[in-house]
Amino acid sequence: MKTVLTALDLLASSVEMSRLVGAHVENVYRTAAGFLFKFGQGFVTITRHRVSLTGLIPEKTHEGAETLRGLFRGERLTWVGLPRFDRIVEFHFETGTLVVELLEPFNVVAVREGRVVWLLHSYRGKDRELKAGAPYTYPPAVFVDVLRAGVEEVAKAIDPSDVRRSLIRRVGTGPEFADELIARAGVDPHALAAALKKIVDDVAAGRLEPSVCIRGGAAVTVLPIVPVAAKCDEVRRFDSFWVALDFYFGPLELEAAKASATRELEQRRRRLEASIQELERKIPEYRGEAARLKALAHRLLVYKYEVEQALAGSESSIRVVYVDGTRVKIILPEGDEVEIRRDVQLGRQISALFEKAKELEEKAAKAQAVLDKMRGELAKLVEEQRKAEEKVKSSVKAVVEREWFEKYHWTVTTGKRPVLGGRDASQNESIVRKYLKDHYLFFHADIPGASVVIAPPIEDPLEVHQVAQFAAAYSRAWKIGIHAIDVYYARGEQVSKQPPAGQYLARGSFMVYGKREYVRNVRLELAVGCRRDGEAARVVAAPPKSAPLLAEKYVVVTPGNVEKSRLAKELAEKWGGCNVDEIVAALPGPSRVSEVGKGSPLSWEEIREIFKSW
Repeated sequence: MKTVLTALDLLASSVEMSRLVGAHVENVYRTAAGFLFKFGQGFVTITRHRVSLTGLIPEKTHEGAETLRGLFRGERLTWVGLPRFDRIVEFHFETGTLVVELLEPFNVVAVREGRVVWLLHSYRGKDRELKAGAPYTYPPAVFVDVLRAGVEEVAKAIDPSDVRRSLIRRVGTGPEFADELIARAGVDPHALAAALKKIVDDVAAGRLEPSVCIRGGAAVTVLPIVPVAAKCDEVRRFDSFWVALDFYFGPLELEAAKASATRELEQRRRRLEASIQELERKIPEYRGEAARLKALAHRLLVYKYEVEQALAGSESSIRVVYVDGTRVKIILPEGDEVEIRRDVQLGRQISALFEKAKELEEKAAKAQAVLDKMRGELAKLVEEQRKAEEKVKSSVKAVVEREWFEKYHWTVTTGKRPVLGGRDASQNESIVRKYLKDHYLFFHADIPGASVVIAPPIEDPLEVHQVAQFAAAYSRAWKIGIHAIDVYYARGEQVSKQPPAGQYLARGSFMVYGKREYVRNVRLELAVGCRRDGEAARVVAAPPKSAPLLAEKYVVVTPGNVEKSRLAKELAEKWGGCNVDEIVAALPGPSRVSEVGKGSPLSWEEIREIFKSW
């Protein structure tokens, strides 16, 4: 089973990552498997398994990524690719380079002006040394660089007497790609070189056929080409290579995350299991020895008189064999041999045997109590480990492909009409300029500092009230604790950025000319919920009446004293799946929960259709 990308895989991945060129690094995180770079247009995952775009966001933290974040946050990506046909990928930024080596040992290196300024692992080998402050040098080039070499040069590197070995050792294909080439082109060096160059050139040009080979129900390899040599029960095709990599490596990285999150629990579990096994072995030994000693004491008690007669030299049914001056061996009538002391009264020896048996029985009982307690602790530990692993699993979020309207506050009314609202002054300007048509409606809470909310023409007064509620919620009224406010609305043709002569309009502000309609005493209430669309989880907000159309689970909130971050964390844990930061962004301000609800939401396709009508 493939556990790390080959040079061909990494070439395909770098081609897809090239779409991020020109984007800025927004943040850098540490994950259990490696690092996660957030760009404006997507995420890049860096682990010992792969370097690629990803749509799977595991549990992440800033701890351990502070230096990388300090070096690259805000930096614009200028180039990403392979410096040669090897398992090395570089990200070039305006002020430095990030080098990822998917070699042994796996390493991530930050380079500025040719020198290492940070690295994951210091390394010293016979051919090079990597350490902070030293010049960065590549590993020795032992392969023909097929990215730059022609067919003839590649063909010369292939030994006709050992084709597979020379493809692996001299050309750097790795075993998997070598087998693919032989299956496609045979063993002629020139044919192999031509096939190799054709595949590499196609991959470099972005002509990919992302595939995962399934065998015995399990994924065994992933390739940017359709496998020919691999024995597959099924070849699953994907539209993008990074999606195939998520499908293939996601479970491996999840297992690594589980192992990291439960390492201490696993160690405690193993120690406890070892102690339990030891007690399970000891207890039968204690009980067996106690039973043997008790039985022996009983037999000696039965034959006590005869034994004493035999020891005194009188005729008896007991045979005596002298061992030394203090010990003798006696043979009981049943044939049992017992060694006793001559210098200690037999009665005392029998009592000592009973006492020893009793001690062992008590020892076995105490050990059994400890064993029962340990088994209970183990059961709790196993459950704790299961919950920890489940938490890790549920923390992995699929990146949602955002629709155009999702960058704004958005919702739908009970009449399935789309509604848009600005998140800030810049977005207020944007939605009026791009989406407010003359006959559409413009809503605004009657207070400075509020979201501009727009909607298509609405006749139903109940729906008008819902849009007004949405506008009231995303206004300064919520933050200052007002529980009701007036909201006005007007037609789009009445809204203008042109102020009266001699006046100035701040960014995000507008003039409304002509008559305004008012919705009086609008109660500040908002439903915030979570919905699942396949693997994707989305946070949604809506007027309470239309919340069941958007969310499976939701709460109705009103202005209160619970901080957004605290409430968002509580809701995220309760709902499972929805992102805390997205819940924070949906909450208008400090809140309290007034109601809990469940809905039967519209499909995401239906919602997309609703907004297509804009």
